[in-house]
Amino acid sequence: MNTLARLLGATALACILPLVAAAQDLPQTKLSVIGSPVNSPNWTNVLQPFWNETVPADSNGRVTANAVSMTDLGAKGPELMRLAASGVADIVAGSTTLISGELPENDSIDLAGLAQDIDTLQKIIDAYRPTLEERYRERLGVVPLGFWPTGAQVLWCATPVEGLDDLAGKKVRVFSTTTSSLTAALGATPVTMAFNEVVPAMQRGVIDCAFTGSNSGNNAKWTDVATHLVDLTVGWGVNFIVANSKTWDALDPAVQTFLRDEVRTKLEPAGWEMARVATQQGIWCSVGDDRCEPESTAPRNLTKAGLKLVELTEAESARLREIVAEHVMPEFTQACGSDCVARWNETVGTVLDIQLNAAR
Repeated sequence: MNTLARLLGATALACILPLVAAAQDLPQTKLSVIGSPVNSPNWTNVLQPFWNETVPADSNGRVTANAVSMTDLGAKGPELMRLAASGVADIVAGSTTLISGELPENDSIDLAGLAQDIDTLQKIIDAYRPTLEERYRERLGVVPLGFWPTGAQVLWCATPVEGLDDLAGKKVRVFSTTTSSLTAALGATPVTMAFNEVVPAMQRGVIDCAFTGSNSGNNAKWTDVATHLVDLTVGWGVNFIVANSKTWDALDPAVQTFLRDEVRTKLEPAGWEMARVATQQGIWCSVGDDRCEPESTAPRNLTKAGLKLVELTEAESARLREIVAEHVMPEFTQACGSDCVARWNETVGTVLDIQLNAAR
């Protein structure tokens, strides 16, 4: 072995040894975890490998978890935050869109139509994270550990749509309060409907269009019934992972530090990368683009289809921003309250150069 190789080997060993020592110093800790639906990309690509492989490996087996999907427990999305707050599980992961009623601030980071690209969304979440950490603990009894998106929520239609004007009069499945506000402002009728009911509803003409992720819609075979894919991003399906506050406070400080670092450096980056790939590949594969790579979202591969891609013109994008300002924002400020609006202006508002007026 030459001198350079020996030096590099010594340097690598010097970097690894403190990590191994730190892992061995962690007290043995077993956690109970509830995660996303078993058939979701979040479960198969992010949460399950994180708890079953990454955390045990990085802690040298000192920190482990019994991680189960909410599907296995028969739990519903809106129940997840309450399960975490009550201590049924130590740590819970789910979607903020399903718990918006628990806390108005949940809508703050993913207002319909506000972030049209993922980089903007990341800046929004980074800016608002301290507020969520404070509100979650004091109002919900949980400690937020991380946030990441599922992917761009776009519009799938089973009837011809060439632009925003064509949505007037159509029945559109929505998934959140602010999405409903935006849909109504476009002249369409918002319809609340479970995800697994969308395909038969489109087939029977009960609804004309529906919002969901470009990846999840493809995986759920919406390509079999939809004809048009409108690249209108109304949200990102932001996910949360939280710990019961009493459980968290009782953990050894070294375990707290370890888990925070693991979430911020391993779990969140994996989630953000998944969202980037899922968003673009979901669109490309659904519309038959040559850049489609069906296995890019393995183990749930995409289907290459031939939907018509409808992209917004500059004029339509400008109109969308006006609708968000005139219809989505006022409803949010009314639900949020003056203190919430002030905190939003100081954080997200600064990032976006938008200042909201508190409802009177």
